Amino acid sequence: MTAHRYLSMSKAIAYLGDVQSAHQLLNTLNSTLLRDEPEISSAIASSQFDVLQKIWHQLKGFAPVFCQESLIEEIAQTELLCKQIQAPEERLAALHASATLQTSLRALQAEVAAQMLAAAATTKPPSP
Repeated sequence: MTAHRYLSMSKAIAYLGDVQSAHQLLNTLNSTLLRDEPEISSAIASSQFDVLQKIWHQLKGFAPVFCQESLIEEIAQTELLCKQIQAPEERLAALHASATLQTSLRALQAEVAAQMLAAAATTKPPSP
């Protein structure tokens, strides 16, 4: 398997028990990342920390299946920053962390897409 910075297929296979299940759930991860991208952009632009915190919280639940530990930590830390905003510098820190995490999630989505293409290329079509 190809080494990825954010995606860990070996972790997903170990967690789910088999390659087929991991690839099925990988499709869900891809859809989720694509669906959340515009909402994340909008929430960062409008400083909607409640929306960001909700998205990060949902990803935090999903991340241990597919993600490297560094990304799991980044998600958890960013969620925490979006929860605890009381001062202007905390707003800036949460916005910066959210933008950085968004960049990481874009890279994760690219890794997921590449993994899906690689899996599709090695899967034989069913016999008639």
